[in-house]
Amino acid sequence: MGTDGHIFKSKIKSMNISKSQRFFMPLIVFLSSVICSCSSVQLAYNQTDLLLKWWIDDYIDLSSDQENLYEQAIPVLIKKHRQEELPKALQKLRLLKTKLDQPLRIEDGVMVVKDIKSFSRDSMNLLLDDAVTLALTLDPKQITYLENAFIKSNRKFQSDYLKGTPEEQFDKRFEKIIERTESICGDLSKTQKSQIREIAKEYLLDMTTVYQSRLHKQQLSIKILKKIVLDKPSSSQAKLMLGQLLNDIEFGSNEEQKEFEKKRDMNNGSVIAKISELLDDKQRKKTQAKIQNWENDIKVLIQYKAKS
Repeated sequence: MGTDGHIFKSKIKSMNISKSQRFFMPLIVFLSSVICSCSSVQLAYNQTDLLLKWWIDDYIDLSSDQENLYEQAIPVLIKKHRQEELPKALQKLRLLKTKLDQPLRIEDGVMVVKDIKSFSRDSMNLLLDDAVTLALTLDPKQITYLENAFIKSNRKFQSDYLKGTPEEQFDKRFEKIIERTESICGDLSKTQKSQIREIAKEYLLDMTTVYQSRLHKQQLSIKILKKIVLDKPSSSQAKLMLGQLLNDIEFGSNEEQKEFEKKRDMNNGSVIAKISELLDDKQRKKTQAKIQNWENDIKVLIQYKAKS
């Protein structure tokens, strides 16, 4: 991996994205979370093959045959993603940019959240067949390796988000919101930061509940993968099992989880909308310029596929 790859890998590690929920579909998390948090979409996208390999290795000790599967599958997936999914992302970004001429409504903020989920879901459809192939080649030792990786990841989550008093936990999350907001719209005033603190108090979900949801999704993943390893289903059956797992992870596997996911979407969308209300004209233009940079990068990536 070149210098840019090492720097970008370090950047992703520091972000603590919840990759452990979806270990066999890192492309989804990578494209919907990392790219939106990175200053250069091109840098993120052009490191995909290297970063996905590193990401998968964190959770599965791949055999040589599985390594070969990865090497064969990923170039095809990335090319297809450029052709089919990036134009959709470009269209959504253009729509969002026009809406930022004024404060977003709450329904607009929720739509941003749902658009990211939709982009993720469509990306997964491209990946699912290869995820099935990988799942059918897993052995019990690799499932144990995955369980241990989840434990390690959860310790970091606890350290990052559940350590200290409730006030200390809140302050840490609030600081991340400020950091991410300023990375897009520029410096915030003291008054704006104070207003965002109040927004966060109203809409941020309890992290203990978030953590329990995280554990539930991990347990679902382990349960389904163990069943696939033990029962050796056909490819079509395994695809149905993984498809249902992905649906349960995104929307919830029971009524309580379904309500939680709906609330998470609504609250996240409300935070986006409420913060957009606070921006002045200069910050709004800076945000639109940031989105324009993303658009430009995506257009280059789409044109690149046409030449390849």
